[in-house]
Amino acid sequence: MSLQMKHKKGRIMGKLIHTVNGLIPVEQLGVTLMHEHILQANWSMRQSFPQWFCYDEFIDYAAEDVRRTKELGVCTLVEQTPVCLGRDIHAMKEVADRTGMQVIASTGFFHTENQWLYGRSTGSILKYLMLDIEEGIQGTDIHPGLIKCATDTAGVTEINRKLLSAHADAARRSGLPVGTHSYYGNRSGIAQMEVFEEYGLNPRKILIGHCGDTNDMEYLEELLRRGCYIGLDRFGDDAKNPLEDRVDTLVKLCDRGYMDQLMISHDYVSFVDIGDFEWCNVRGTDPDAAQYNHRYIHRFVLPLLLERGFTQAEIDRLLIENPRRFFAEM
Repeated sequence: MSLQMKHKKGRIMGKLIHTVNGLIPVEQLGVTLMHEHILQANWSMRQSFPQWFCYDEFIDYAAEDVRRTKELGVCTLVEQTPVCLGRDIHAMKEVADRTGMQVIASTGFFHTENQWLYGRSTGSILKYLMLDIEEGIQGTDIHPGLIKCATDTAGVTEINRKLLSAHADAARRSGLPVGTHSYYGNRSGIAQMEVFEEYGLNPRKILIGHCGDTNDMEYLEELLRRGCYIGLDRFGDDAKNPLEDRVDTLVKLCDRGYMDQLMISHDYVSFVDIGDFEWCNVRGTDPDAAQYNHRYIHRFVLPLLLERGFTQAEIDRLLIENPRRFFAEM
């Protein structure tokens, strides 16, 4: 296969994918966690209060966290932090440089109805997405490998429909795949797919996220019949769905013939400042102080799958072949 790159206006032609350290052939992705985060820290608070966050301390912590994940055999993290959740491309790049982890960054905006979105046109949102895609993120020459959009408990509001439409149009123009944050309680994955279908997107380049929070097989199969991938991507978050239930649902979906449309991951963040999480309480701690991290699947899920009769080849389908096929789709 030729590895020559053709890159025009952010469009990737051929089986190459952008990482924070440049283009690589999809064959080099290896074991890939498709929905992860390294840092989510609010820029306004970071700029307003020096006590809010210490970048240098965080980089030391996150590099150790990610290094341990790489030692378990993970080769690639797909970093799905969108702009308004505190995306920091410099942190991703520095952690990747220190650890050798391949990190794929995302463009996109979250579901939150920020003040600046009220009255803003779909075209204006699209313009900024395309700046990331065509020119690079945060003034760098780093390009996103994924478009991230979201719908949460409020469902598809007027603003959320504009966001979904802008992201779908950016995907159509750029050829980049789409990953989402969805909420099963209002079946928002279906609503997202309806918008993407309106824009003629290839369902094999769409990953509907957070589907592992539910065991509603009717809903999950309705999504899968549309041809998209679904993310069983919060392994370790037992508060939303216990491990045994998550594994049972995964096994049932595989038994029904959907293995090639499933992505397993964690949605873990080395540090997030949402709610009561404070950097001052994280600094100096061990990245394995809590068992929920980027290594949970290797430590707890894969042994359960092997006990349930999965072969190593089937595990490789979930962690290597499915992500590779997703990014290789034209």
